[in-house]
Amino acid sequence: MLRLKEKTHRKFVEFFEKISNMYQGKDFELAYSDIQRETGAASVTLKRAIKALAEDGVIEVEPGRNSRYARFRYLLVSQNAEELSADTASNGSENLSAEEKAPPRGTFDSVNEDVSELSQLVDHLRRRVRNQEMAIALLQDRLAEIEDKLRKR
Repeated sequence: MLRLKEKTHRKFVEFFEKISNMYQGKDFELAYSDIQRETGAASVTLKRAIKALAEDGVIEVEPGRNSRYARFRYLLVSQNAEELSADTASNGSENLSAEEKAPPRGTFDSVNEDVSELSQLVDHLRRRVRNQEMAIALLQDRLAEIEDKLRKR
């Protein structure tokens, strides 16, 4: 069984939880390079972390569209949801009068969740655009260097 440092383990769990929330708990496909970029982990650490999380039952991993991608399913969301629903079912009859007294908050909660999800999606897209802009700038610099060399000849 692989062991990770607590900080590394927490970082990867938080990353997969965030991405799972972004995809609303559904399976998602990610490039290993995107995971590395977001977590700041080395390639070896990334592979160890994914294997360790899979062994711990935090995520399920399946091959992706090619060797640079993998399909993931974050499992802790469903476990937490099942525990929550079990707690609600056992306490439902006791809390009925308290729920009747409380004002309806469902619409506010759902709006807050939607705004939070959209904010996460926007942040993710901003990071991707910034990475692409940096790659384009690098390519433009290299192209300019090659053009300068061609002009000198």
